[in-house]
Amino acid sequence: MFGFGNLNQDSLARIQNIVNGFRNYPAYSTYQIKSYLYDMHAGCHAIEISRNGQVINLFLFYPQYGGSGKIGSIALYGANLQGHYNAMRSSMTAFGMPISDIQFDSGIETFLDITLDY
Repeated sequence: MFGFGNLNQDSLARIQNIVNGFRNYPAYSTYQIKSYLYDMHAGCHAIEISRNGQVINLFLFYPQYGGSGKIGSIALYGANLQGHYNAMRSSMTAFGMPISDIQFDSGIETFLDITLDY
């Protein structure tokens, strides 16, 4: 999951497009959508979806190994992980990017570890 380097401008633009998609989708009109640098050392960028001050989902975008700057993986924390797993497993895509592997993992809490292949 942890890559080396930082996400490139194309990857940051993809993340911003995802944020804009959430913000423009009527079902998310009552949610707060934030995007920010989560971990400078890992080059990780976050999208946080919350409602009434409570985080619903946290997507952490990590760069690929090798320094290409592409998004290599996504860690997804929060609510409805099984539903997210089922949808992504069925399509094998996450935000339009092909998935090479998706699995539940655990640390402080259970999360989805999504490895991309694009």
